[in-house]
Amino acid sequence: MYFGIAMTNQHFSLTQKSLFYSAKTLLGSGICWYGLTLLGMADPIWAVITVIIVSDADLSGTAVLAKARVINTAVGCVSGIVSLLLFGYSPLLSLVTAAVTVLFVTSLQYYPANWRLAPVTVVILMDAARQAVNKGEAIFYALTRTVEIGAGCAIALFLAFVFSRIAAKSIPTPDDSASNGEPGA
Repeated sequence: MYFGIAMTNQHFSLTQKSLFYSAKTLLGSGICWYGLTLLGMADPIWAVITVIIVSDADLSGTAVLAKARVINTAVGCVSGIVSLLLFGYSPLLSLVTAAVTVLFVTSLQYYPANWRLAPVTVVILMDAARQAVNKGEAIFYALTRTVEIGAGCAIALFLAFVFSRIAAKSIPTPDDSASNGEPGA
């Protein structure tokens, strides 16, 4: 029985770009998971999720997504932390704070793409407070998640830069093929 997959066909094409993107996702997720675990974070799942959300096949795409993620994370973090400080945690307050954040961001004229990440971040941060016994601990947990998300953005950007350099060196340019000893070179 034959289980091979053709590298290219009408519906499937395994390219260097897709291999690099897959490798960036694996490497970035691994760095986040194991690196943050070594630094004492018990469950750095939000850093891994951020690497996956922010990564893109192209460096420019990753930079745009990371910028939007950082802005949305900051807005979500401020909304969530202010709500935690003023009211404490409850599932209902988490949902209301997310809705107020949606109202705020959709009222701005030039808010960046992926605005939906701001209310999502509110819920992610405020949910961390579920485990807390007091407001100080709730804020600590929310800030820990913020650090995870920031680490995921930074690692995704770093790997995008590294992989774009590798790809630039491995893809021949038209000048390279002309200098291979062909006539007229």
